[in-house]
Amino acid sequence: MSAAMAFSYLHTPPIKSNAYTTVDLVARENARLRPDQEIFILRELNGSRSSLTNAALYQQAEQVAKHLVSQGVQKDDLVALIGPNTLEVVVGMLGILTVGAVVLNVTVNMKTALDVKALFELTNTKCIMVDSGKDGRLLAPIKTMLEHCDGDRGESMQVISLRETTSAEFRVTETLKNILACSLKEVSLPVIYPEDNAIVFTTSGSTGKPKMVFHSHFDFASFPFTISPPTADYEVISFIERPFAWIGGTPVCGILRSETKVFMDSTVALNSQNAAFLWKVLKEERCTDALLLPFVIHDLLQLPKTLTEDGFRLKHVTTGGQMVDNFYTGIIGQFCDKMLIIYASTETASIALNGPIDGRTSIEAGDVGQPYPGVEIRVVDQQDIPIEKGSIGKIQVRSSQIMKTYFGDQQLTRGAFTEENWFRTGDIGKVSFNGNLIVLGRENDVISRGTRKIYPGMLEFLLKQMKMIKEVCVVPVPDKRLLEEVCVCFVPSGELTPEDVQQYCKDNLFQENTVDSLGEMPAYFLKFESFPKLSTGKPDKKGIRQSATVKLGLTEVSVVGQCKT
Repeated sequence: MSAAMAFSYLHTPPIKSNAYTTVDLVARENARLRPDQEIFILRELNGSRSSLTNAALYQQAEQVAKHLVSQGVQKDDLVALIGPNTLEVVVGMLGILTVGAVVLNVTVNMKTALDVKALFELTNTKCIMVDSGKDGRLLAPIKTMLEHCDGDRGESMQVISLRETTSAEFRVTETLKNILACSLKEVSLPVIYPEDNAIVFTTSGSTGKPKMVFHSHFDFASFPFTISPPTADYEVISFIERPFAWIGGTPVCGILRSETKVFMDSTVALNSQNAAFLWKVLKEERCTDALLLPFVIHDLLQLPKTLTEDGFRLKHVTTGGQMVDNFYTGIIGQFCDKMLIIYASTETASIALNGPIDGRTSIEAGDVGQPYPGVEIRVVDQQDIPIEKGSIGKIQVRSSQIMKTYFGDQQLTRGAFTEENWFRTGDIGKVSFNGNLIVLGRENDVISRGTRKIYPGMLEFLLKQMKMIKEVCVVPVPDKRLLEEVCVCFVPSGELTPEDVQQYCKDNLFQENTVDSLGEMPAYFLKFESFPKLSTGKPDKKGIRQSATVKLGLTEVSVVGQCKT
C-alpha cells in the first residue's frame, strides 16, 4: 500500500455537472411539462387521500408569492413557516421561495414561546405563515407563540393562516383561501438566482442550543437530498415521513427531482401501532422507495409475515440516523428488494451512502459506505491532521453543497471549518481497510473515564442485541475520581431488570469500544419507562443524562457495578 493510500481519505467524483437553477424555476417547468403529475400526496390515518399536481402547486404558490410582494416582502427577507406536514405548508414554502424570500422553518415544540420571539427578532422576520393542522390540533401552541410575538414589533408582523379555521384563537391578517381568490395579475415577481438563500433549518439541539443553517437554491438544485440510488433509472415514487422542517424531509427535493412524494403527518410513524397502516399506504400508492428510520423498520419487522404475501416490495428502503446493523437488513426480501444506509446532516445534506445492500453479506455496525458523488471525506486527529486507515478520529467533509454559515454566529461558523474549508461534522469514526466510512458516534458523546475514551455508540449497538431491549442510551455521569462514569439507560419491551443488562454486558462486552481496545464495563444500569425525545424522534441524550445524574446522585463517589431501577 502506498503512503497516500494509507490515509483516511475518501472521494467519489461527480457523475454529472451541478445544476445551476432555482427551486421556483424548476417548479414552473414541472407545471409546464408535467402539469397533471401528482407531485405531493397526503395520506391520513382515517384513510383519506389528497394531492397536488405540478400545475396546481405552482399556480397557488405563485399567487402566494404575489401577495407577499404586494405586502412589502422583498428578496432575502425571512418568512417564518409553522405547521405540520400538509399540502398547504408545501404551497406556503414554494410561495416564499418564488418571491425570493427565505423560508425560516419553526418547529411548534421549541422549548418556550420566548425562544420563538427571540428567533424572530434575531432574523428580523417579516411575516409568519401558520398551519394549525387538521381539526386545529396545533392551535394552542401556535397561539402561545404568536402571543409572545406581539408587542414592540409583533403587531406589525403579518400572520397568514394556511388553513381555514372557525376559531379566533390567534390574530390573522390574511388566509390562503382569500389569497388564492384575489386578482394579483399586475404584481411582478423578482428574478431569483441560484446563489440566493432559500431555506433556514435548525439543528436538533441535541448538544445544546439549536443552530440555524442557511442553504441556497444552488445547494439543493445541484445536490438534492435523495433516498434512491443516485443512478436510479426508474420513475421514483418516494415516501418520507420526516418533518418538512428538517432537511431530510423538505419538499423542495421532490420538486427539484420531479418525483412524486407520498407523505403523512410525521407523528404517525412514531406510533408503533401504525406500522400496518404505513405498509398499507406504501402498497396503495405503489411507492418505489421509502425513507424509514430504524425504529420504523423495527416496527415493520414485528408485523405478521402474511402482510407481504401479495408479493409487493419496495425497490429500496433507505435508513440512517443511528448505527445500523444486520438486524435491520431483515427488511430485505420481505419489504424491499434492497436497502440503503445514508449518512447526512443539516449542514452538509448527503455525505455518504452504503448500498444498495442485497442482504447476502453481513454489514459492520456504523458502516455508511462511500461518499456521495462530489463529496470528500477525511478522518483526522485532534490537530486536524489526517490519520491512517483503521484509526479512530474526527470526521470532516468537503463539498460544494455544504452550508456557508450559521446565521447570526460568525464565531461558530469559523470554528466549524478548517483553513482548507473542511467542515467539522462533530462525528467520530474511521475509514475501514476496504475503503468505507464507519461512523461510531458524536465527538461530544465520547465518555472520558480517567484517561480512557469510551464510545457510547458501540456499547449501544451491543446492547440492542438483547431481545427485550426496546431502547438504549449510554451516557456519561459525573464521577469525583474519574471525571465521568458510564451509565446504561434502557427502556425494556418486557420483563428486564438492570441486573439482567449488567450480566449481558459481562458476558458479551467486546474490546472495540475504546481507543486503547481494553474494553470497559459500565458502572451503572438504569431502567426507564420511556426516554425524552427530540423533535427528530431521537432520544434526547442531554435530558437522559440529566435524569440519570439525578437518579444516581452527585455527591457520592461512584461504585462500579451498582444497579438501580
